[in-house]
Amino acid sequence: MAVAEQAPRTIGIPRVLSSVAAVVTVGVFPVFLVGGMGVQLQQDFGFGAALLGVGAAGFFGVASLSSRTMGWVVERIGARKGMRLGALGSSVCLFGLALAPGVPWLLGLLWVAGLPNSLAQPASNLLIAQGIPANRRGMGFGVKQSSIPAATLLAGVAVPAVALTVGWRWVFVIAGVVGLVAAVAVPRLPDAERSVARSADSGGRDAGRGALLLLAISGGLGSAAANALGAFVTTTAVEVGFSPSAAGLVLSLGSATGLTIRLCAGVIADRKNPNLVRMITAMLLIGSIGFGLMAVNSPVAFLIGVSIGFGAGWAWPGLLNFAVAKIAPNRVASATSFTQTGIYLGGSLGPLLFGVLAEQAGLAGAWLAAGIAAILAGVLLLFIRR
Repeated sequence: MAVAEQAPRTIGIPRVLSSVAAVVTVGVFPVFLVGGMGVQLQQDFGFGAALLGVGAAGFFGVASLSSRTMGWVVERIGARKGMRLGALGSSVCLFGLALAPGVPWLLGLLWVAGLPNSLAQPASNLLIAQGIPANRRGMGFGVKQSSIPAATLLAGVAVPAVALTVGWRWVFVIAGVVGLVAAVAVPRLPDAERSVARSADSGGRDAGRGALLLLAISGGLGSAAANALGAFVTTTAVEVGFSPSAAGLVLSLGSATGLTIRLCAGVIADRKNPNLVRMITAMLLIGSIGFGLMAVNSPVAFLIGVSIGFGAGWAWPGLLNFAVAKIAPNRVASATSFTQTGIYLGGSLGPLLFGVLAEQAGLAGAWLAAGIAAILAGVLLLFIRR
């Protein structure tokens, strides 16, 4: 029986989804906690916006380079082992970041953290395909991708709650403990214990390869724009007039909006069976408006822009993974690792270029460039047939 038609056999859907959410959240904690506490880290270590962009770029760059290999690994060791190893690796990196004595250590560990994240992503996608019924899978991918804005939301809350009270190092310690718990909590699922058999239908894979390539390129452009949100929202918020504590809450508000929309989009995809690519296109184009508003030197405009940016410009990844799982139902880990390579590459270059633009042309110019990238991503998707 094809992976796409399998339903959960021994455990409930909530257990699968909660485990996926925990592992994915821990996987992106390193980069978004560093971004959320960018103001405090820059004060302690004395670096600028460009170096913050280099850190985020390195994380996603390493993940991009290793994504295809990690998809291959997951196909052989199974979803459960892949998720456990990914969570444990991220936890080790988080504990290491808590001990960072300076910028080289901070950047080095942040880059290394891209490896376990690139393992956890295809493993989580595969567990959803194996443990969630087909008519609930849109919600499953929505929950999984909601874990990323959840990570930025928690990063925003951590600023006033922990970083500004007992110190930013304790934020990484707490996150590392969460990673250990997530690794232990990955459920046993019969299909998740073994590797995935290769599909004999190579013709089907060839037929979808062009669509996967376009999804990877478009996802890369969209990710280049969206990943600047997690890395530079708090920094920009302070510049337009928010206090450091309020800037963290702005990040949390945007993240909560993105989380909600991702969940709603997954439910709609299950119930209405829409054209997923067209939904993603609309989100990217609407999101570009949010990026444009973030370039306005006004707290109100910035707050609206953050909500739109998170709620549309960064709410599409769950739909993209759902679309990929439909294109390659027997090779979910491999296919999603392919498109994830483009997303990671965009996530790597986006914050790096954003940081450089921010120092050369100002943060307003950088946000305008992010909006243009989102528009290009949306237009490119129009060339993918239903």
